Amino acid sequence: MLIKIKKIIDSFLPKAERGFTLLEVVVSMAIFATGLLMMVPMIVTAQKGNVFANGTTKAAHYIQAKFEEIKNTHDFTSGSDTPEGMTRTWTTSDINTYLKQITVVIVWLDKELHEHRDSTITYESHN
Repeated sequence: MLIKIKKIIDSFLPKAERGFTLLEVVVSMAIFATGLLMMVPMIVTAQKGNVFANGTTKAAHYIQAKFEEIKNTHDFTSGSDTPEGMTRTWTTSDINTYLKQITVVIVWLDKELHEHRDSTITYESHN
């Protein structure tokens, strides 16, 4: 009886307004879920890339900050410190009477405890 009523109602409605069958909904949900599952590795890789980029940016900032500090204070003594868990070392050496080489190396660990190292060498003239 219900099937006959449904057929009568369906005959008055255009096909576009009848809706989706359960099979169509299940298939579309399976395709959608598969697509989402395929995106998970990309999201993980992007997250790892963001963590690495954040560490590299901080390292570059701390290297530049040390160069600026040495330049402004004219304190050419070598040393080391640990800003935000990164190990920063700097060395200065005389190239000649009027030129010094300054090397800053920073070592940091990512969340998986992989060691990363960034370094920069610059030269400072002095009298």
